[in-house]
Amino acid sequence: DNIKVIEVVIMNNKGFTLIELLAVIVILLSVSLVSVYGISSSLNERDIKECNEEIELAKNAAKIYFSLDGLYESKVTIEKLKAKNYLKEKTDKLDDTDEICIENGSITYSSTNSDTKCP
Repeated sequence: DNIKVIEVVIMNNKGFTLIELLAVIVILLSVSLVSVYGISSSLNERDIKECNEEIELAKNAAKIYFSLDGLYESKVTIEKLKAKNYLKEKTDKLDDTDEICIENGSITYSSTNSDTKCP
């Protein structure tokens, strides 16, 4: 008799209920959304860091340019820094028309392009 009861119970458990399947789908979607958000935020942070590094590199190149060649200038473009070989590194994030300005010893970066690659 006990064996027949066990066989009946096993035969009635043929699959998952709709509620169980929906619960698993919701859990998997939640985990994937959290991981996608984490990946996208880390990529954005990396882009910002790369932009800041390229801007600092351009500012340092402009400091050298202003002290050697641009004594009477108050601004210089990225393109000019590259042409004069002050900026040799590849600058993917900065546009050639972006400017580095000097005023009262303070050096600032400004982008003239609205499609800049820096976030």
